[in-house]
Amino acid sequence: MEKNDRPKICICLTGETIAEDLRILERYRSMVDYAELRADCLDPNERFYIRSFPEKAGLPCILTIRRLQDGGKFEDGEGVRLVLFAKALSFPKAEASANYAFVDLECDFKAPVVEEACHTFGTRIVRSLIYRDSLPENLDTAYDQLTLEEDEIPKLTVNPQNSADFIRFLEWSLQRPKRDQILIARGPYGIVSRILAWRLGSMWTYASPLQYGMEMAAPGHFDPQDLVNIYNFDLVDPDTVIYTLIGQHSIAQSLSPYLHNTAFRKMGKNALLVPTPVDSFSDGLKILEMLGGKGAAITVPFKEDVLPFLAIHSTDVKRIGACNTLVWRDSAWAGYNTDADGFERSLLEFLGKQDISGCRATLIGAGGAAKSIALALFRKGAHALVLNRTYSAGRDLARKYDFSYTHLDDRAIDQISEYSNLIVQATSLGMKGESDPINFYEFKGSEAVFDLIYHPSKTVLLKRAEAAGCRTINGYKMLCYQAAGQYKLWMNEPPPDIYAQLEQPESS
Repeated sequence: MEKNDRPKICICLTGETIAEDLRILERYRSMVDYAELRADCLDPNERFYIRSFPEKAGLPCILTIRRLQDGGKFEDGEGVRLVLFAKALSFPKAEASANYAFVDLECDFKAPVVEEACHTFGTRIVRSLIYRDSLPENLDTAYDQLTLEEDEIPKLTVNPQNSADFIRFLEWSLQRPKRDQILIARGPYGIVSRILAWRLGSMWTYASPLQYGMEMAAPGHFDPQDLVNIYNFDLVDPDTVIYTLIGQHSIAQSLSPYLHNTAFRKMGKNALLVPTPVDSFSDGLKILEMLGGKGAAITVPFKEDVLPFLAIHSTDVKRIGACNTLVWRDSAWAGYNTDADGFERSLLEFLGKQDISGCRATLIGAGGAAKSIALALFRKGAHALVLNRTYSAGRDLARKYDFSYTHLDDRAIDQISEYSNLIVQATSLGMKGESDPINFYEFKGSEAVFDLIYHPSKTVLLKRAEAAGCRTINGYKMLCYQAAGQYKLWMNEPPPDIYAQLEQPESS
């Protein structure tokens, strides 16, 4: 794929004034290829000046006046909209860059005067069909409505309601003959269609300038800076090796793509890690295989669900009973677990020790992450207390390493006090910022507190522990070190130092 043939980034400008749109565009000029003027978002008085926008923007522009029924803000009727389209396309200038390169028209909007003007003056029509809340039952039938004119660019936008919906859309998209087209899945399940627009055959991907406070033009948009700096959008090509991050919706906040894709770029690896939010591990694996991926990072709650799909189980996977890393080996999937090693390294660094033999630790949780922590504590010679809401699961994990165990409630106060050198929080509680799983326990200030959550960077638990004088750490460094282990498995070479050097972004 030549650089000029690669899909581009189109920034969607939703400001109330043209001046605001141009000001934002200037901040992103070096990383975007097209600008879409969402004229429906303009103040009504500003719409009189949309004809001048392409010349002022200085790059190919798309004019869109989206109706309310299609997710836009225009509500003045089709007659007024027709007049605006006509005015924007009228009096074309000799310099093509001063005219709109594209105009976005819905498939049910038939306006011969506008279409004729486009054909005469070289403005290409993007013919859109938008399913705001679903997928069409028959994707071929929906797409065919957009291809009645050969010179128009079909744009089909769907909104998958679950990962099975997205799989159906992805499978259909990957099998389509290549042509000028745009295929988009909106919302959290559609992340792949935006990051891998080039793999789906789309001419460009849409992005919103979120870092400067402009309203997101459609659900699921990335900021152009994230597409370039996190997802290496300007570097990918047909030979790019795909890895995925398999998890639920919360993986949209994961820093794993930031870590891995930065390392891939730094080391010159033609590889990319893409988040794939799914409802089941089997759906995540299917997406990975459809994309021809060579491996995956697996996060909660699928670290145990993956086990039946593995042909090869590493020693740690067998011990822990959970897997966080998939690697394609010898025509089958091999499973590994780098969490225990990542925790050990980050814990010793945090404590400033090389050995924690005899440390008395409380471990909160008994799921896939907690199982890795339990192994690490056992290997390093710690004595631990396991707390879990489901008593039997906590009991089973504790017995595996001859640890103590009890209920995760105020009955545990005295036992936590006995195992309070280190407290490790290994559940998902706190990710939304409001939960403290041991709110019944009063910190003395002598505890070292490790919360595996890193988004938010300080959970309620960590804030409370810090206020009591405890040393605290979140899970970012563990994430970095377990990611370094994944890199080693995927690339079959030592991980670069960048995994230890990247600071946690402030926004997380």
